[in-house]
Amino acid sequence: MEVKIVVLKIASRCNLNCSYCYMYNLGDKTYKNQPKVMSKETIENIYNRIIEHCEEHHIKNFGIILHGGEPLLAGQKYIEDFVNTGKRMAEGRVNFRYNLQTNGILLTEDIVNSLEKLRVHIGVSLDGPKEVNDKHRFYHNGKGSYDDVIKGINLLLNNRSYKERTGLLSVMNIDSDSIEAYDHLKSLDLKGGDFLFPYGTYDNPPLGKTESTENTYYADWLIKIFDTWYNEDETTRPSIRLFGDITTSIFGNDIMADYLGNKDNEVLVIETDGTMEAVDGLKSCGDGFTKTGANVSSFSINQALDTPLAKLYHYSHKHLCKKCRSCPINETCGGGDLANRYSSKNGFDNPSIYCSDLEKLISHIQNRVIDRLPQQLIEEAGIERLSPEKIQKIRNQNILEDNTVYTDELLSHFYAKA
Repeated sequence: MEVKIVVLKIASRCNLNCSYCYMYNLGDKTYKNQPKVMSKETIENIYNRIIEHCEEHHIKNFGIILHGGEPLLAGQKYIEDFVNTGKRMAEGRVNFRYNLQTNGILLTEDIVNSLEKLRVHIGVSLDGPKEVNDKHRFYHNGKGSYDDVIKGINLLLNNRSYKERTGLLSVMNIDSDSIEAYDHLKSLDLKGGDFLFPYGTYDNPPLGKTESTENTYYADWLIKIFDTWYNEDETTRPSIRLFGDITTSIFGNDIMADYLGNKDNEVLVIETDGTMEAVDGLKSCGDGFTKTGANVSSFSINQALDTPLAKLYHYSHKHLCKKCRSCPINETCGGGDLANRYSSKNGFDNPSIYCSDLEKLISHIQNRVIDRLPQQLIEEAGIERLSPEKIQKIRNQNILEDNTVYTDELLSHFYAKA
């Protein structure tokens, strides 16, 4: 096992109080016991551990995502020192690629220019038009964040480098009009973005899944966008990561993503106190769920990965419940995001709470892709169209033939006891 990306929680607090936030509002309260920002000692320990890991695994390029909370709460000078420390310590040994995910509120012209000089890529979180965004993304006093985020985005648009590189992350709101959300993304004139499923578990389901997990509200919301996006000029339309990943997988390529794919998840999260954890979205499974006691002060990254939860996350697209193992689209779906599979009754031995949505979305995209292939190629390659009904039929037949038994003791134990 190895990691090639770390998500560094350089600030453990946030100036917003988004209703769906897995860090603060889905049950995990461990942030209250953590420093507000990383100490200098912790930063140096982190870089030492990363460089050690890269040299052991012969990794030359390594991704660092500055995250939070809100990372810009740490301040401009803090981030400059952080990045420069890493470049100094890793010089000639590892090439770090830096990204920063922000709500955009604290961006200033000086900060934007500074991050450009440091070659830090930027992603901004915004959920759509003002009335949609402000329903869930608001300050601690309840005031909406949209106007202030747009000011930050405009600063990025005034910078030639960021105008071409900045992406938008939007959490889906199925009560909103999806085409309006897509048109809003295009109106911002950014490179592209992504639409994210809200975090939720079987114990604490997201909007629309409270009564039944079988509905396809999220797929229906996304399909309207996909059909519009897919018919547009490829050279001018914005990139949408979710659609790009699914299409790439349909053509037989491997994908690494939390929510899709067939590759190992080579990502690790490090909190402000130096604790190393599996992906932060797993905080939605319960208070302290991700805590293992592994800290950069005394543990290597290899040691941090040697825990049941870290292993399960790393191999989450391979260690699937029986329903997912038998599914004909699991090479693309990968069982979905690990956190969305959790229940206190069965641990992670469940399909994603978004299973019905993923079936419908992936089969729809596959069929649209097939529509553009030459008929002769379709016939020679034996390509078959899929539908949710056909997927379910194939899966039910495969389930009858599935006698797989987990042989990894740690993972088997975690499925049973989580």
